[in-house]
Amino acid sequence: MPSCLNPPCRKETKSICGGCKCVYFCGRECQVSIWKHHKHLCKGLGKQDDKECLIVDGMGPLGRDDIGTVPITNALKARGMESTVAHIDKGMYIPEQLALILQHKTALRVCIILGWGSGDDDFGCNDHDGFRQALVSWVQETGGTLIVQGERIAHAAGNWPEWFGLSWKSSDYSRTIHDRNPEHWSIPWFASDREAPNQINAKSCMINQVEKHDILFGTTKDSKTFSPVPGFGGRDVGPGHTTFAVSKCGKGVVSFSGDVNAEKETIATIAIISQASSSSRVE
Repeated sequence: MPSCLNPPCRKETKSICGGCKCVYFCGRECQVSIWKHHKHLCKGLGKQDDKECLIVDGMGPLGRDDIGTVPITNALKARGMESTVAHIDKGMYIPEQLALILQHKTALRVCIILGWGSGDDDFGCNDHDGFRQALVSWVQETGGTLIVQGERIAHAAGNWPEWFGLSWKSSDYSRTIHDRNPEHWSIPWFASDREAPNQINAKSCMINQVEKHDILFGTTKDSKTFSPVPGFGGRDVGPGHTTFAVSKCGKGVVSFSGDVNAEKETIATIAIISQASSSSRVE
């Protein structure tokens, strides 16, 4: 059984939170003292054992209520997927709690983390071994789908794609058109979907060093920047930059979107990937 969530304690645990049934405490005293750090996650997860999707909201530069949270929730609901939103703040022992959630919420098939790397603090997730191990195991062994939206894919504390054997790196930041890759392995998910976009025009923190078969939406040799600021528009971007990457990892899926404005095409893509990957086995 995990140790008490209260960091100064870490004693042997005797009880589990009755709300979320994920977090452990040594006793009532520690549960009361740590409640302010746990209540927002608990309220989002309590009595939600049947929810397929967890949306982690709060890591971006503006904190909670990311601009993508409501549109993603609505897009998933329109496809018959019920999600729960965990609103988080700094100092809430996030990596410890997320690790326990991934281990105990067996119905959870999709985890969407909004703003990872976008704020001035990484919430301690990048250098937390317990969270890394739980996340990798959940994707590769359980078959979970991880979708990350953010601005900096690499931090001084670590580079989370490397946890999955991926060499993705941050590249350019601009608005340009990204075409859907017809050779991507997930194309069958999009082929018959009426909402599937062929292009994404987005201001994006793009990435490179992505294998061609993992580039879902990327730039081409003709890609140019768009900007109302004189001198910034019309610049050649060139091929090799990616706004949306999706990779098979073990039994699951790992994905990154650099779109900072939650464009409707990006939201639709997130919903399609979430629905398709949660209802079919990745081979």
